[in-house]
Amino acid sequence: MWITIRSALKRWRRKITYSSTVTGLLAFVATGIISIYNKTLRIQFFIHPELLKLDRTKVCYGFWHGRQFLLVPNFSAWHACFMTDLSWAGEIQTKIVKRFGCTPVRGSSKRKGVQALLSMKNAMQQGSCGVFALDGPRGPIFKSKPGIFFLAQKMGYPIVPVATSADRAWIVKNTWCRYLLPKPFARCYIALGKPLWEATTAETLAPAEMDRIMVEWTAEADRKMGRTPETVADEDANQDTV
Repeated sequence: MWITIRSALKRWRRKITYSSTVTGLLAFVATGIISIYNKTLRIQFFIHPELLKLDRTKVCYGFWHGRQFLLVPNFSAWHACFMTDLSWAGEIQTKIVKRFGCTPVRGSSKRKGVQALLSMKNAMQQGSCGVFALDGPRGPIFKSKPGIFFLAQKMGYPIVPVATSADRAWIVKNTWCRYLLPKPFARCYIALGKPLWEATTAETLAPAEMDRIMVEWTAEADRKMGRTPETVADEDANQDTV
C-alpha cells in the first residue's frame, strides 16, 4: 500500500512540475533575473570584418555549450534560432528563449535529432539564423556534433565561430561543460569570428578542424579578458567555482 501511495505522489508531483503553468512561471522568473543580471555586465562585441559584409541571419553560429550564458539575451535582435532539449529543464529553456524574442527548436543529437534539424532548417529558411552548441547537449566537451555541418551544407551558409568570456567569472561546479557564469559587473566579451565557407562545400569542414578553430578562438577571447585559456585537460579545481 505504501508503495502505491508513493507511486501516486510521484506521478502527481511530476504532473504538477511539468505543467505549463509551473514551467511558464519558472521561465518568467528566470527571464527577469537573467535580464537584470545581463544589464550589470559590461559587454564588448567583436565582429569579424568579413562577417560585417554578410547578412548576419544567413550564417550558422557555433559556440561551446559552457559559454552560452551571454548569447540568448544578446542575440535576440538577430532573429536567432536555438536548439533546446526535450527534458523538463529544456521546456523551461524553450520558454526563456521565446521570451527573449528568439526561436526555440526542440530536440538534440540524442533525441529526435533529425526532426530538430529539419525544424531548424525551416526556421532558417524563414529568416532566422541557426545558433548551435557544438558540443551539446551533454558532451564530450570541446567535440563538435555533426548537425551544424549538415545544415551549413544544405543551406549554403558559412559557419561562424562564436566565443564568449569574462574577466571575472565562476565555473559552475559539477557541469560537464565547465559552464562559465560571469560575475556581476564583470567585463564580458562576445567574439564572432571569420565565416568558414569551406563548411558549405561537398568536402565539408572536418569536425576536428572546427574543434581546433573553436578552441583557439575561445582561447583568444579568454586572453582578451585576462583569463587563462581552458583545455580539455583542465580541472575545475583550478578555477573559481560555485
